Amino acid sequence: MAKIHQLDTNTANKIAAGEVIERPANVIKECVENAIDAQATKIDVEVIEGGSVLMRITDNGIGMDKDDAQMCFARHATSKITDDHDLFNITTLGFRGEAIPSIASISLFTLETSVGDEKGTRVIYEFGVKKSVESCALNKGTRITVEKIFQNVPARLKYMKSVNTEFAAIYTYIERLSLAHPEIAFSLTHNGKMIYATNGQGKLLEVIATIYGLNIAKHMKKCDFGNEEFTITGYTSDETISRASKNHIITLVNHRYVKNKKSIDAINEVYRAYLMNKRYPITVINIEVDPYLVDVNVHPAKLEVRFSKESLLKEMITEGFNEVLAPQREEAPLEAASPKVSFAPKEVATQLHFKLPEAEETPSLIKKPETAYEEKQVPNIKVKEEAPVYQMPPQPTHQEEKKVLKPMKEKIYVKAQLQGSYIVGENEKGIYLIDQKRAMDNIAYEKYKEDLAQMKPAMQDLIVPLMFELPASEYLLLEEKKDDLLSLGIDLQPISKNTYCVRALPLWMDDVDEQAFIEDMIQVLITQDDPDLIALRDQALLSLAKHQKLAYNTHLSQYEMQSLVDELMRCSDPYRDLNKRQVIIFKSNYELMQLFKKG
Repeated sequence: MAKIHQLDTNTANKIAAGEVIERPANVIKECVENAIDAQATKIDVEVIEGGSVLMRITDNGIGMDKDDAQMCFARHATSKITDDHDLFNITTLGFRGEAIPSIASISLFTLETSVGDEKGTRVIYEFGVKKSVESCALNKGTRITVEKIFQNVPARLKYMKSVNTEFAAIYTYIERLSLAHPEIAFSLTHNGKMIYATNGQGKLLEVIATIYGLNIAKHMKKCDFGNEEFTITGYTSDETISRASKNHIITLVNHRYVKNKKSIDAINEVYRAYLMNKRYPITVINIEVDPYLVDVNVHPAKLEVRFSKESLLKEMITEGFNEVLAPQREEAPLEAASPKVSFAPKEVATQLHFKLPEAEETPSLIKKPETAYEEKQVPNIKVKEEAPVYQMPPQPTHQEEKKVLKPMKEKIYVKAQLQGSYIVGENEKGIYLIDQKRAMDNIAYEKYKEDLAQMKPAMQDLIVPLMFELPASEYLLLEEKKDDLLSLGIDLQPISKNTYCVRALPLWMDDVDEQAFIEDMIQVLITQDDPDLIALRDQALLSLAKHQKLAYNTHLSQYEMQSLVDELMRCSDPYRDLNKRQVIIFKSNYELMQLFKKG
């Protein structure tokens, strides 16, 4: 008896749906891309309960007649290619003919379409079974309604996320499609409320402003360069704007949103000269290329492509972005001459590069005078007295229990500082060269670990709140994770569509770049579906230590250096930093003699 048999159409469609349709956002993607291929200039998306109850996509494209309206439910039925040769010349977003039958097999699916005649066509499917074909009144275009997605696929249904998470995925994809097609007017409605809309006037910078806010748009630089094979257009942020995640680097190929790792890596490589470590730009670029030079049929969801001349593209991106960003460095002195709002005295701003006056009168454990983290930010002014560069922990009062200091691993006597970045010390064993930034990171990690465990509730109001401009789609994810942020002492509050602020911080969160730290935590929460609180706190500790304000090229007094080294030697591991890099280089007396050939 034969064991191999042909699967029925509905089962085959469900299998195809498993490859293409993982969540409601995939339904929106496939249907909106079909609308774009149908030459729509206006696309309206309605969603109820994150797509789990209903999704409706309405466009003003060319529509379909009655025959095509029924044929589109057949698997691999498409108007976009005719034979295998067309696979190497794809000019549309869709081409496989799998989306409509796949979605119809896992939902209640209603298709209404019209080519502009008096009557349109309505086709209704219930979980892969055709129920009716009838006439309907409809303007030229197509309207697709998808209800009760995955109700007949329990295994898929149980992996659905929360309403906010699913809607955020839809929102993010509509944002990316509107960046790819600024000439199309998009609107997105959730539970009856208009959430997002673009005007379809073809101005990419206006779409960027809608998503990221006007302030970000003002800092975007135009990209327009190319060669015989590739043309790149779009915008990228200047060196005053950065994010803690690569997710804001949007690469489009022939106006198709894709994730091209080599292109993203090339962009980040250029920005290394402009941004701090692990900070990334906001970039939206479209790579125009002959369809014969790119293969879009290499990923089930068409999110990855393969270029035939990828090394040439990477080289062009590197050269082009260097040219786009280079004027920023040359113009910086002129920009500095223009009036800007600042609360930081000029002499403070120069202390990163010139020797600081020694602060012998006050014992200190590393604390640099406050300065703006980025030009775009107003410095964070706190209600506290000016402090020296590095400050010893305050001595306990008679009422407080005196803290028992941990024993030092060994005593190192400080002798000098090199280049404002390295401390030279010695003892009876030999000499030590200590990286002061890594040393401070280690000290800070253990300090914050102890403070975070106690979670002292005392908060300190900020005279100037910390401001964050985020796409609203990201804030949707944060809304349901506010308690996780609060567990770290961060209360993020919306003040407008794209802008959020933090008005107070825990007293223990001191001597750290709060702006960069909070951005790091936001990205952690956005990228993790169900963050573990213990793991989140550990990541917070690492981030807090990383964002210490003490930088290289900061000169310290003898007493400040000795205090720093003593605190370092009380750490659980003073010799390696959090990334297992060396903090201390040691040369024994014997090694020194060998170097001078005395042994």
